[in-house]
Amino acid sequence: MSEKRTNQEWLHDLSVSGSVQEAAIADLRELLLRTALYFFSRNLNDFGGLNREEILQRAEDCAQDALIALLKHLPEFRGDSKFTTWAYKFAINIALMTARHERMKGVSLDELATAHEGTFLEGLLEDKSESVAPEQSTMQTEIRGIIRDVIDHELTENQRRVLFMMVFNEVPMDEAVQHLGANRNAVYKMLHDARRKLKNGLQTRGFEIGETLAWFGTSG
Repeated sequence: MSEKRTNQEWLHDLSVSGSVQEAAIADLRELLLRTALYFFSRNLNDFGGLNREEILQRAEDCAQDALIALLKHLPEFRGDSKFTTWAYKFAINIALMTARHERMKGVSLDELATAHEGTFLEGLLEDKSESVAPEQSTMQTEIRGIIRDVIDHELTENQRRVLFMMVFNEVPMDEAVQHLGANRNAVYKMLHDARRKLKNGLQTRGFEIGETLAWFGTSG
């Protein structure tokens, strides 16, 4: 069983040939599949249009893609954590991208890129607790106002579009690049500049990033 292998045994079994490697790969793929299915079970709203069999197929595809990526990067494993913990990350990252892709199906990127920022900021920064202290609520309102002001007056149109798509709506880079008709470097620079302006806007008004996250109950 996969749970009984040590880190060294995983590396050995996956690196040799024959039945030992085949068994290790089968166990690893099963582990990755369980991870993807667990992630999907926690994010079923992203798969509203799919039935159980279709969701299972997505999970199997994720497991296969994660397996290929993991084996490619196997020489990079240094044993700083359990091998299974390291393997989980491959499945989770690919499952996350798959869930985002399903969530974005049928959604207009034009709407996401141009919709009013207030809606997204409220969702992005809203407090999740049942009750908020008056002081915290006041500071949250002030910070939201600062961010809106920076977005309205300091970001270019393209920077706003990239920010809304990739940060507030988690549109994958490749889809944003295709929609905007730009290359990856250009889109990355737009996003980098937008984030820098937001950070500078907060700092010039007396808020550090760590302090800002703390007011919203978020750890940096």
